[in-house]
Amino acid sequence: MSHSTLPASAYEALELPPATIEILTNPKPGDPLAPEASPNLLQGAQKPEQPLAPNESSIILYAELLLHIRTVTLFASLRSFHTRETKAQLATDGFSITVTHEGESATIHLPIKVKGGGDAALSLPAQPPSKELTLRLQIEEKEGTDLLGTLRSEQRNANLVPWDGASLNHIRAVEIRCKSCQGVIAPASKVGEWRDLPNENWAEMMDFWHCHKPDEHHLHDHNRHAIVGKKGYAAGNRLKAVDGVGFVDLATFLLKEQDCEGAESPSECDSQDSTLFCKQCKHMLGTKDASSDGWRIWKWCISIASGSSSRPSIYSIQKWISARLLFLTENQGVRKFHVHPDTDSPQTAPISSLLIWVFTPDLFYSSSIPSDDRNGPTRSMKVFYQSQTYTPPQTGEPESASIEDVAFPKELFEALERTLKESQKLVPASARRFQGWEVGLLERFDLGDMKSLALEQCDQSTQQIDASA
Repeated sequence: MSHSTLPASAYEALELPPATIEILTNPKPGDPLAPEASPNLLQGAQKPEQPLAPNESSIILYAELLLHIRTVTLFASLRSFHTRETKAQLATDGFSITVTHEGESATIHLPIKVKGGGDAALSLPAQPPSKELTLRLQIEEKEGTDLLGTLRSEQRNANLVPWDGASLNHIRAVEIRCKSCQGVIAPASKVGEWRDLPNENWAEMMDFWHCHKPDEHHLHDHNRHAIVGKKGYAAGNRLKAVDGVGFVDLATFLLKEQDCEGAESPSECDSQDSTLFCKQCKHMLGTKDASSDGWRIWKWCISIASGSSSRPSIYSIQKWISARLLFLTENQGVRKFHVHPDTDSPQTAPISSLLIWVFTPDLFYSSSIPSDDRNGPTRSMKVFYQSQTYTPPQTGEPESASIEDVAFPKELFEALERTLKESQKLVPASARRFQGWEVGLLERFDLGDMKSLALEQCDQSTQQIDASA
């Protein structure tokens, strides 16, 4: 700030020494970087808000369905403090809420119907002024209905995973395609039978269950060995890929190399982890499995088509990640996982990893932020996560009983990291962190994902009946 100075004649009556008058009439220039002693309090210290994109609302709404306490929690994020003019209106049908603030409005479709009974103005907290609002809304359940019981049903709460062996056997002419370019990986003419594999620990369980082999005691030795040898996963047998048969587990297909006409491996070695690629677009598809003498095709890298359908079924990669974490939660009895990329070569230097805490395995959420992949209430799991580093444990190093180490293929790990960061945009700013943890969402498979597969089976059955008639 510039300061005006008086001429020397103004100080003559004070009879000051010439040196003092010299200082008063020629003050030392101030430091341009020095802060002002009395700054203008009307000038906000906050950084200016980022300009909004066209058709973008400054209001972000997010809602979660909490089944156990029968409530829907609504979060509203505003770009300025709420006032008496800020309003929240529940629609007549009880399925949507509109929040209005400073002349703008945003609407969210709730995960479930809440109590309202007509257009109802919701009471917002008067104090203290805040940019983040939270409301608890009671679920409406009419007499004689069992909505919450249906949502908690055993079938819905199961870890649903599509493309199991039983369902694929009911579809005519199953064809495996590359998810990226839709090139054919395994034509329908190559694989005519699908078999479900048991739990990952099947070998140990088979040794326990078939210790005495009660169903085979009457057979002669040579007959018994012949029958046992035909079992794909019998006790004492090593799982082997079979021509024309697709073995199915939670996240992969095990096929013979000659059945995968559209896949290739650039590596000529017999390494168990040799990567497989699509011949057309070079998209990663899986790995070679030397122990089973077959090729492992990852489900998240492919799509499934049938002879009577022109639209292949495709699922987002995050749903396969959720299915994997849920499987580990159910089988390992833990909810915290140290997830790191799988590496073929011995790793000595630390690599990036994620500590995952499956906090809420099952919830429904809605968001006012539009998305091409999400339409309406979405089933997901809420996870807490921390960025860490991973180093393979040394010999004799004790293992944690509460945290399970999990190796993901590099592509899957990168997708997990990317999805969690992107999902934070849906969560209100005030709810993105919890005691040092980042909060994210991962979508889950739901009954709706199985509906298209069931309709496909039904259509094919109808066509077969019509043809025979």
